[in-house]
Amino acid sequence: LLPIALTISFVGFMESIAVAKAVQAKHKDYKVIPNQELIALGMSNILGSFFKAFPVTGGFSRTAVNDQAGAKTGLASIFSALLIIITLVFLTKYFYFLPNAVLGAIIIVAVYGLIDFAEAKHLWANDRKDFWVFMTTAIVTLALGIEEGILTGVVLSIAMLVFKVSYPHIAELGRVPNSDEYRNVNRFDNLHLNEDILIARFDAQLYFANAKTLYKYIIEKIESQPSINHVILDCSAISDLDSSAIHVIKDTVEELHNMDKELYLSNVRGPVRDILTQNKILNSKNVNHFYLSNRDAVKDIKYKEGNQFGAYVSQAEKV
Repeated sequence: LLPIALTISFVGFMESIAVAKAVQAKHKDYKVIPNQELIALGMSNILGSFFKAFPVTGGFSRTAVNDQAGAKTGLASIFSALLIIITLVFLTKYFYFLPNAVLGAIIIVAVYGLIDFAEAKHLWANDRKDFWVFMTTAIVTLALGIEEGILTGVVLSIAMLVFKVSYPHIAELGRVPNSDEYRNVNRFDNLHLNEDILIARFDAQLYFANAKTLYKYIIEKIESQPSINHVILDCSAISDLDSSAIHVIKDTVEELHNMDKELYLSNVRGPVRDILTQNKILNSKNVNHFYLSNRDAVKDIKYKEGNQFGAYVSQAEKV
């Protein structure tokens, strides 16, 4: 029963949070705390289990009806339960022949107010991928049910996240004339480039899901431009490395050595330097391949001025 119980708990919590967020968006003074919602649902289901009750969750239609009726506190559910009991005991014969379509109309009118058309327009104008996730989730919810819609939205969101982290943005940089600043060559015109130097900025955390993307980018660049002898990796946007990234960096260095080319790292953050030091990539023997900035790296490669700030780029946390 454990897998079934976990599934019910997950779907119930997701449904509750989804409707809570929808109501919160409508009422700016409401504040939803997921941990508190989880505790409330957990306690309700624990108590309900002693009385053979159905699993408790925040119903979308009931919440919409409550909101439409102007309910403000949890007491609304108590009064609603009392009215249902009174109706079942004394008024059942009067409502017995009431068509289900009438009840459906009440729910539709209540739920309609929770549909955020403005958000759909915003997504269409600013992020088409999120818009299609939004629409797919809505259509699945209408066609199959709330649980299926929530699961569809979660799966699509995870798939998009995996795709984004697996194929991050990599920018080739060039120097802005009369300055020491380097910018993306695809965004700025008239940047100064060196035929034998490739400067690439990796705009993401470097780990197992995208490390090979960086390796492939560098190798393909060199194969398409054989004049490149030096590769400078701008690490300003890299905040962390995992073991797979370490292996890829080592493989890249080795592959470039086999091609008689060199890899340099610039703008390396402190936590990343710590990891590189622990894995023997940054040490006293190769400190001249690490620079504080792209400017320092280019000047040393071109004019052999030496790494003036080697003592700073080699600093790591003392363990």
